[in-house]
Formats: sequence, C-alpha cells, structure tokens
Amino acid sequence: MTDSFQHTYIPYTQFKSLMITIIGVAHVFDIKDRLREEIFSRDPDVVAVELDRARYHALMDESSRGGAPLMYRAMAQIQKKIGDKYGVQPGSEMKEAVEAARRIGAAVAFIDIPATYTFKRLMDSMSMKEKVYFLGGIIGGLFVGKKKIDKEIKRYQENEESYMKVVEENMPSVSRVLIDERNTFMAKHIIGLEERFEHVLAVVGDGHVRGLIKELEGEDVKVIRLKEVMEPGDKSQVTFSYELRSQ
Repeated sequence: MTDSFQHTYIPYTQFKSLMITIIGVAHVFDIKDRLREEIFSRDPDVVAVELDRARYHALMDESSRGGAPLMYRAMAQIQKKIGDKYGVQPGSEMKEAVEAARRIGAAVAFIDIPATYTFKRLMDSMSMKEKVYFLGGIIGGLFVGKKKIDKEIKRYQENEESYMKVVEENMPSVSRVLIDERNTFMAKHIIGLEERFEHVLAVVGDGHVRGLIKELEGEDVKVIRLKEVMEPGDKSQVTFSYELRSQ
C-alpha cells in the first residue's frame, strides 16, 4: 500500500478487547429489511461500510459517477443489469446500512480504499492475459441470465474456498488488489475504530468476510454470512462466532 494510506494502520496490540460484528452482504439482492433488523437489534456504536466517501456520494447521486474509472463504471453497469433481474438497485444494502446507523444514532465510517486508487493499481498490476480474461468476464456479465447467477451463488456458498481459489489462479492481480489488499485495509480501519467505539458493526461484501476474519485473528468476531441474511427465520439461528485467539 502507498504511504497515503498508512495513517489508518493501527497495531492490534494497542487493543485488548474488541467488540466486532461482521455482516456479509451482496450488492444485487434485496436484503435491506434483514440488514436493518440486524443493525437495530445489535445497536452498535458505529456502522462501518465497504465504501469510500466518493462511492457513497455516487450511490446517493448517480450523476456523480461520470468521473469514476472506466473499469469501475463497467462493473457498476454489470451490477445494475444483475440487480434489475432481482428487482433491486445495486448498493441499496449499503445505503440502508448508513440510514439504519443514523436512525439509531450510531456513527458511520467509510472503511474502503478509494476506488480511483484501487482500479488504477489494478490496471497497473494486471498482465495482458488477466486483462483479456477480466474483459471477457465483464462482457459476459452483460448477458448473464438469472439462472446462471443463482447457480454461481450456489457454487460459491457450497465451497467458498475452492471458488475463490479459482479466481486467484486465473486472475491473481484481481484477487490481490480487489480482495486481499482491501481486506487488510478494512481490517486495520475496523481495529482503529475500536479505539473510539465500543461496538463496531461492519457491513461488507460476503467475499471479504473470510479474509477479514483472518486479518482479525486473535479477536472475538461475530459473523453473519450472506446465506443467513438471505434466509428468513429466527435470528438466533443466523449468528455464529469466530473466536480467533493467538496461540
């Protein structure tokens, strides 16, 4: 990471007791009601969202997206098309998280790396082979059907480790820049928030959850995965805890 982001990196050893909840979400499913329930019931002091400030403003005002990197706009267009198939606006879950935080009087924190930096770094890091593969994925995403999407989600949820391994093998730069480096950055930011807030609740894409758990090793982290958020039922059945204690 560049020096411009180093100020958010706070050593774990400064904090002896953390109260962290991570909720895994997806940008193209209508889970606003369940997400709101979780935030209201847990009543955190701060809600951290997988956004930077510019991306949040872009969600609130789509006309401001014109200056975003081309690749970011292309991916946003794919998400919009997929969201249309499910009758939901992509990013609505992040907007709901921010709104729910404000309704309970919690602070809001934008914990992601600025998208402009991320996508510039991604383009600089990718090999030609990866760029072709990535471009093919973008083009294919414009025409993917709902049945195919449901199938991919099922594959991911049944064997997440294997699914992410395929991404890493085919597009190592994408895996490193879009997932791993952002996991590290967001985890450090979450730890930093613990200096000022007793209970931090983080709302992130479900694909980041496993990586954040590893980054927060040594802490007691409550985790709610996307699969549980999407399924109705008793709330007591959808929460479990990772107690990751350093040996």
